[in-house]
Amino acid sequence: MANVQQRECVFIPALPGLEPALAEEAEACGWSPQRVDGGVELTGAPGLHQEANLRLRTASRVWLRLGRFPAPDAGALTKGLAALPLGPVWNGRGAPRLSVSLHGARFPGPDAVLAAAARAWGLPSVERAGALDEEAAGDGLTLLVRVEGTTCTVSADTSGEALHRRGYRQEVSRAPLRETLAAGILVLAGYDGVAPLVDPMCGSGTFLIEGAWMSQRRAPGLARAFAFERFPGFDAAAWADRRARAEAEALSAPRAVLRGHDLNAGSLGTARRNARRAGVTLTLERQDVRTLVLPRGLAPGWVVANPPYGKRVGESEDLPGLYRALGRTLRGSFAGWRAALLVPEDPALLRALELPEARSLAVRNGGLRCRLLLMSLP
Repeated sequence: MANVQQRECVFIPALPGLEPALAEEAEACGWSPQRVDGGVELTGAPGLHQEANLRLRTASRVWLRLGRFPAPDAGALTKGLAALPLGPVWNGRGAPRLSVSLHGARFPGPDAVLAAAARAWGLPSVERAGALDEEAAGDGLTLLVRVEGTTCTVSADTSGEALHRRGYRQEVSRAPLRETLAAGILVLAGYDGVAPLVDPMCGSGTFLIEGAWMSQRRAPGLARAFAFERFPGFDAAAWADRRARAEAEALSAPRAVLRGHDLNAGSLGTARRNARRAGVTLTLERQDVRTLVLPRGLAPGWVVANPPYGKRVGESEDLPGLYRALGRTLRGSFAGWRAALLVPEDPALLRALELPEARSLAVRNGGLRCRLLLMSLP
């Protein structure tokens, strides 16, 4: 069995479409990511899983590799699970929950994996973890058991709550945008953290807050807790040093101008409170995207928007008309800017924007198929 004592290996998933942004972030941190299905793998010194949780803006969570072994049958699976080095992550009390992923495996199903784990660890039973998209299944240890063909890989969840839970967004607008998706869009758009960033339909302010933290070089995990802090092998002093280094790197204020506009006064109030919790100050004004005018002298930068998709109850406005108005505003007020738009896969709405040719990337927002349009506005 291969395990990592002197070196750590982690698997870091990202939302569909954000894998390139995650790899770019990891490289910027000085790591050498290996692109794999659904994310990246990293290998590094002990504590890599803590650094990844703390610093990566586009990561969904961080899995710490515990071991990989051949498992051609149930007996081999039980033997391999029994030999795992679980001491650093599990104190033997309670029972780990398992997230089971089978790919071309010959086992009967997830129940066989749960039964093998119970036999391996001398437990009455082992529960299957619920969906980890939003948050971890309780406060206990969660293990990912991935069986591909006859090879089993076991990893420990080091994040706990999903990493888009930064801690500042306790309120959302009508169309919430996940923090990791907002950050990933900014990375893919090439946002430099220095030029102005404007969101003409800002909602609860997620784009702007993520942009502000990028501009400040503030690590996204500074204001939250992680599952690895409950591990038996957790070194509190080393973690305190990592946090202190990240805090020292952060600037006291963003280097960029950050402006948000929205027609909905309630959304602007939510954005202000979210920004306050995030420790940033945004310029927020109530303006309709149809008539939006930027202040004189504002240098060109990035404009980002997540316009309505028409999928929510009560969204009865003329979406093609709204998209035409958005396109006119972008071509007028934002001439010379770089733009990033997250829009649904709807040819009629794309045509309504009447924008120049754009780089188009497939992404998902809340399970919906979307296109990320990246362009320079003439």
